[in-house]
Amino acid sequence: MSAEDKKYIRVWNKLSVSEVSSQLMIIDDLYGTCGKCKHLGLNYTKDKSCPECGTKFKYLATNLKSPADIAKVLARIEKENLDFVLIDREDYTLSKAKDAVKDLFKSND
Repeated sequence: MSAEDKKYIRVWNKLSVSEVSSQLMIIDDLYGTCGKCKHLGLNYTKDKSCPECGTKFKYLATNLKSPADIAKVLARIEKENLDFVLIDREDYTLSKAKDAVKDLFKSND
């Protein structure tokens, strides 16, 4: 299998939303925010954990919409051999919203 044969293909995996939330950095191109404490100015190529709360990052989510921009982030992760999983921000946000709505209707009995 040649390097030219390899392309990025989105794959659906069932993940724990709480686990993702506890290890998430939200990025826009280069700089990001800790998903846990909202600390700003993180650099996903350098920051493996949050200097504010100590969260160790495993997942990245981006607000970028263009496939070309997302491909640049993926290429950078690969080029710099970073150990991150890039997740779809909209999927993550929808999953968190569904959990929040479900919790609204829990009985406190």
